[in-house]
This record gives sequence, structure tokens and C-alpha cells, in this order.
Amino acid sequence: MLGTSGTLRDPGRFDEETTLKVLGANSGNLMFQYAAAQIIDAPQVHVSQAETPYNEVSVLRGARALVFPAANHLRTGTDWTHLNNYLENAKLPLIVLGLGAQSPQIGGESETIAGLKADPQIRRMADIFRDRAEFVSVRGTFSQTVCAELGIEKVHVLGCPSALINPDPALGAGMARRLADMRGAQGDPRLAMTAAAPFEIREDAAKTALERRLFAWTHQAGGLYVQQSGGLASMQAANGNWHLIAPNARRSIQKVLAPDMDPVDVWAFLSGYGRFYLGVPDWQADMAQMDLVMGTRLHGNMAAIAAGTPGVIIAHDSRTGELGQTMHLPHLDMKDAMAATDLKDAIARIRFDGAAFDAWRASAAQALCTAFDGLGIPVAAPVRALAA
Repeated sequence: MLGTSGTLRDPGRFDEETTLKVLGANSGNLMFQYAAAQIIDAPQVHVSQAETPYNEVSVLRGARALVFPAANHLRTGTDWTHLNNYLENAKLPLIVLGLGAQSPQIGGESETIAGLKADPQIRRMADIFRDRAEFVSVRGTFSQTVCAELGIEKVHVLGCPSALINPDPALGAGMARRLADMRGAQGDPRLAMTAAAPFEIREDAAKTALERRLFAWTHQAGGLYVQQSGGLASMQAANGNWHLIAPNARRSIQKVLAPDMDPVDVWAFLSGYGRFYLGVPDWQADMAQMDLVMGTRLHGNMAAIAAGTPGVIIAHDSRTGELGQTMHLPHLDMKDAMAATDLKDAIARIRFDGAAFDAWRASAAQALCTAFDGLGIPVAAPVRALAA
């Protein structure tokens, strides 16, 4: 399996910059890598900088397949030469899980497809998948369309594998009850915010305004600020090492989150309530203590859902929109989030069909079991239970 097992083992051996490289610059990658490892009930070797190095080619000998828990790999601006070399040289059948295409905003899909088709390394990756993949699952219908344009015709639209981590077949019904209870409860729920990368949104007025509102609600509720990416400074802001951040970067982060708040208050809050996770079990355990998780980061919300806590996605680009729609996730429209007078009003505007979510999870598990049974790949018992 390409990637980690979902946890950085002995993380103290890495400095913070190396940690980011191992994580692919985004700790959200841990969620779907962990999920992929939980789906397949077979001996596994995890090939990454954190576990088995890429140059230990001996681990490929005798392997049944090379499993690639993919992210938004169908995107321009990234050099996939080394990844493509590895996939080709492995000379193993490929199992690709959760492949996605990235468009910066909702809309603009035709420009995205044209850019992908013009990228030689994307075309090469598509050729590898078409020729070597025994199974490809994609995030949603947009990613399916992109694959078809690149010549990858046979794909399964199954969202993100992280949706299958929690084994409860009535997970959606339980989250729907919790949301209903929150609407009638006194006081604010304890909220975890799945935070955007500050330096990526600071030039976008709408996204910055949303982030400030979420930060204010989280601060008021005494909840958690959960960061996944955004570079070294963003990681340090969320893991208690804010004092290591250069002054200019620190001011920039505060300007995005809370320009009118006393800087001492901002950094005091982050030092106590900021989180940057290096393992899925710890992430899930904290999310289980929350009443509600909300924000623009898909995998931060999937960590909550894996723990049984409502994780509410606020879609702001094609990737989060596609995944939320495919998987029937709890969602809050960006306009509704900005129109809400307070957190309780925002909760009243959340849309979620727990029965549709549960039915989709069962059908996704069924599709995986059917496909993997046909390939002779053993499926873990919890996924079989969901399929049943």
C-alpha cells in the first residue's frame, strides 16, 4: 500500500518540516490511508517515508497488488514523475481508491479538464491506470467525467474510503438525532473547526470571512481548531509551537482568523485548543468528545463522522462539493453560514438526510465487496457487515 497506515509511528524522529513531507503536506491524507488499510483484510506493507522506503523494491516481490489510496491526484501544477515511475516499475496490478479531480472553485470544470489533458504527467498517470488498474474508485461524478476524458472508462463512484471507517450501519440515523437534539438544546455545543489553510485563503474575501466566523464560534464555544495543511507556520500555529513562527507570518495568520482580537488572546487560544494530528486514532478520540465538527476541510469532517460525531462540510470548491454530494454528508451552504446570526442559527440551517447517508454507505460497501471478491482480495469483516 502506498502511504502510511494512518499513523506516523515514532514521530519524534522527524523534525516538523520532514513531518510535513511525510504527510504529503496534509495530515488529512492519514484518514483515507487509514481507511484503505482497514478495508482490506490481508497482510500489508506500507510504502512511505515513514515506514518502508520506496527504494526497498524487494517488498513488491510476491505481492498480490499495489494499493494506491489516492487523493486529488488529477490536478495540474504538480510533478508526478516520481510517482508515475514507481507505479510503472512496480509491475503489479493496481487498486486505486478514492481518486479525485481538483477544480479551484465550484464551476470551471471545463477549464480543469482542458488543463489536465494538456499535462503530460497526468496523461501518463491516466495511461498507467487504464492499462494496469484492476479497480478504480473515484470521488464523484465530476471525477468520473474527468477519468472518461482521460480514457479511464471503468470506474466506481464511491466517494472517499474514510466514510467506511465507522462500522455502525445506523451511523447516519445517529448523527441526525444528535443534530436534532442540538437544535433544541440550551447553550452552544462544543465545536471543532476544520480549518482552512490561512495562506491559501487570505486573498479570497469570501473564504476569509467564513473562516473568521467559524473561528469566532469555536473560540466562543471553547472548542478545537483543527488544522491539516498550509505549510510549516500553519502546523506550528495549531500544535502549540506558535512561538517559533516568524512575526510576519504570525501576523498574517491572526489577520485571517481574527483581525480585531487581541493577538495575545488569539495565540493563547491556539496554544490550548489548536490541534495538528499525526494519527487517526488520536484524531477520532478527540472528535468523539465534540458535539459538532464544522468547516471546509473534508477529511477533518470525516474524522468526526468516523467517531460518530456530526461532521458538517461547508463546500467551497469542486472537490468538497463533489464528495459531500456523493456521500450524502451533513452540509451547510456557504451563504447560509454567513447569513446565520449565531452558531445555533447555523445549526438550524444544516441539511442532512441520515437515511440516505446510511443507504449510500451500504451500497458503497456492497460495491467494494462485489468487486474485491471478483479479484480475490479479502475484505475486512466490518465492511462486509455494512454491505449486509
